[in-house]
Amino acid sequence: MKPNIFIVGPSGSGKSTSLWNLDPATTIILNTEQKALPFRGGQKFKLNVPIANMNEFHVAFNKAIDSKIAEVIVIESFTSMIEHQYIKSKAAYTNYDIWSDYADEISRILNLSKGTDKYIVFLGIDGVIEGANGVEERFIYVQGKLKKQVEKEFVIVLYTDMITSEKGSEYQFVTNKQKGYEHTGIKSPMDMLPLRMPNDITAVIKHIEAYYSDDEDDKEPTVEELNGINN
Repeated sequence: MKPNIFIVGPSGSGKSTSLWNLDPATTIILNTEQKALPFRGGQKFKLNVPIANMNEFHVAFNKAIDSKIAEVIVIESFTSMIEHQYIKSKAAYTNYDIWSDYADEISRILNLSKGTDKYIVFLGIDGVIEGANGVEERFIYVQGKLKKQVEKEFVIVLYTDMITSEKGSEYQFVTNKQKGYEHTGIKSPMDMLPLRMPNDITAVIKHIEAYYSDDEDDKEPTVEELNGINN
């Protein structure tokens, strides 16, 4: 069983870019955004499936979970997926029943992401609550009763960040609570990941594999492998 993963952050903060180092042959992308991948070599991902509505999503998601070749399934993005779900719920119901169906269907999808033999990775934007002192809380954006509830359905919730220095801009994952991220749903198992790391989902998966390995004879990943550096 593989832990499910959510990558959350504002638009343009490196969520989609973090896919660049995945193996195109074993990665299925359910592209509810219906956009090109924003990195060089994105066209190599032949299993990048455009999704126009929730009926298409359910068919594609079930096929991806049952696929014998897929090792990683990416939902790009949760944000647009829930927009599709709202449209579907609104077309079928009225008043409170819209939001009840909306929450039930999203919860069903989140439950399907658990306990599989594949890594299931959701990308999505964050919601923000601001107060007198600025941002008071950040969470995975969703409407209705699921607000601030999505995080509990995931083993790993990573936030994106960008660091600017003399060397230029570097996109990173923030992997656990620390200064500036106290009031978020960010989390990962203790000592699994460095507190900050390059925004590379492949590197995250290598850390996970090393963390959960029960075979003492397994070769430990090198620093280069864990940081997703290609030789």
